[in-house]
Amino acid sequence: MRSGHECLNLSLLVLLVLALPVSCAVHNRLRATPAPDANRLARVDAQLDALRPILRGYPPNVTSAEQRQDVTRQWEETEADLKSLLESDPDNPQLQWRIGELYRFGHDLDVPGAGAQCVSHLERAIAMKPDYVDAHLELGIFYTKAGLKWAPLGEANLKKAIALSAPTPLPRAWRVLTFAYYYQGRFAESAGAADQYLTMSPDDDDLRKMKKLAEQAAASGKSGFGRVGRVIVP
Repeated sequence: MRSGHECLNLSLLVLLVLALPVSCAVHNRLRATPAPDANRLARVDAQLDALRPILRGYPPNVTSAEQRQDVTRQWEETEADLKSLLESDPDNPQLQWRIGELYRFGHDLDVPGAGAQCVSHLERAIAMKPDYVDAHLELGIFYTKAGLKWAPLGEANLKKAIALSAPTPLPRAWRVLTFAYYYQGRFAESAGAADQYLTMSPDDDDLRKMKKLAEQAAASGKSGFGRVGRVIVP
């Protein structure tokens, strides 16, 4: 799907930062699923929380080779823990979503095959729980940042997450949708998605800059995506 992250090598470096917490409402809707061991799951969640600030975008937020090695070790430990949980509870969509997110992190850590694993586990979570908002959202984020040709799949999953979450707002989906539209050259729609997001998160200066870029591209009549630069996107 991507070789060495070269698919966005068109003067484009976008870090899709997952800074917002997972909706508790989504997990509440899934409590009918038998829960794995609470202590082991709490350990996994703590591990994911520790990894998110570092592996929420590409390149990873590391400052040395030693730190990268340590992060890779933490990622591998979390993978082992989730695989162990899945062995005893393979039909748990929450576990499938968690390991799908972990493999998205692994994709940005250049773990071989992590992108395909991310898609596989998230699609399995959705197959088991078609209204799983977080799984659609995660899949939409992955596809949007996987490369320009995958932006339509990113758009489709982000829109599905927004529809399923209604009437609960889903600002993170609107933020990433801004980029999914932009990568397809649909600049007016990109600006519109940014507007939707900014009504929910008006203090986001990065998205205001992105909205301005989209508006300028739409006004100029461009048919391809314009330069984004380094924009932080949760």
